[in-house]
Amino acid sequence: MRVLHCADIHLDTSFTGLGADVADKRRAALRQTFSNLVRLAGELKVDALTCGGDLFEDQRTRQDTSSFIAEQLAQLPCPVLLAPGNHDYFHDASPYATQGWPENVHVFREGEFTPFELEGLRIFGIAHTKPKGTGNLLAGFRVPEGTPAIALFHGSERGQLNFQGEGKEDHAPFDEAELAQAGFRFGLLGHFHTPRVTERLVYPGNPEPLTFGELGERGAAEVDLEPEVPVVKIHKLSTYSLSEVQVEVTGCTNSEALVSRCQAVLPGGENSGARLHLVGELDLGLQISRSGLADRLREGGRCVEVVFATRPALDPDTLRRSPDIRGEFYRNLMDRPDRDSELVQAALRAGLEALRGLEPSIL
Repeated sequence: MRVLHCADIHLDTSFTGLGADVADKRRAALRQTFSNLVRLAGELKVDALTCGGDLFEDQRTRQDTSSFIAEQLAQLPCPVLLAPGNHDYFHDASPYATQGWPENVHVFREGEFTPFELEGLRIFGIAHTKPKGTGNLLAGFRVPEGTPAIALFHGSERGQLNFQGEGKEDHAPFDEAELAQAGFRFGLLGHFHTPRVTERLVYPGNPEPLTFGELGERGAAEVDLEPEVPVVKIHKLSTYSLSEVQVEVTGCTNSEALVSRCQAVLPGGENSGARLHLVGELDLGLQISRSGLADRLREGGRCVEVVFATRPALDPDTLRRSPDIRGEFYRNLMDRPDRDSELVQAALRAGLEALRGLEPSIL
């Protein structure tokens, strides 16, 4: 008995701040990744395709998207089991309720575990019915006697929350041991974007990276449920690749030189993006805004973010000894314990330029 398990595809993600052209490309890449998933399920001849929630973004998903999902899933000869998460929670106006789904697609619509019989195995799924505030879905539940049971849901295993990076909320929190206590052999989970596999559960991760910093292998999990300890293999599916690149900007004395240096390190390929970390000394006379630099680098639909970790190109000894207001301003900032932070360095650069009668450049 093998299933292909996915989660957190987030079709129709807004990709706010990247510009309309880039956002359109990223959403198209999500669709391509979903098509890759369906094709892989067919090639592997799995007994079922399962999804642990956040298949789409409820507040943004259009009829065109739900129709696309249904059309893709209808190609599969096996059952498809969908357990709504917090971003695609089940409600009367949800695509889960309004879309005409093919016969092989089963949507878990209840806020309690219900079984789906699958060749001597029971997969118990449950739906989120609201976007926030869902408690422990396992609390108080016990699997009825019968064939072996597998859990399919969207939730936060507390012991793995620290692996997921800052800002990951603990929707439907639970402890891994509660799976066995409830009578489940294994858990097919969603919500965490960093893949995690243990003897009791799998988080396949989001198959397509959504934000910078989501590095490493992620995709869909092929799970062999026959052994006592299920065997998991992660298959890469992503269409888009994101990278982190450091750019030394010392010596760039004008905006064109800075743009050219950044462009030179951008990865090639239509479906690639980069977050550029600018380091070194930034000339005080360089006039370009953060948004202006990002817009220049995004020309042609490139996915680019820019992070500044630069310091002003100046003579600190001269400034510290200076008796005028520039010296006082410099000394006050440099006496701060956070003087090396990006915020203080940006304030220093802007302040010194203002005192020279210049419009602040990169802020």
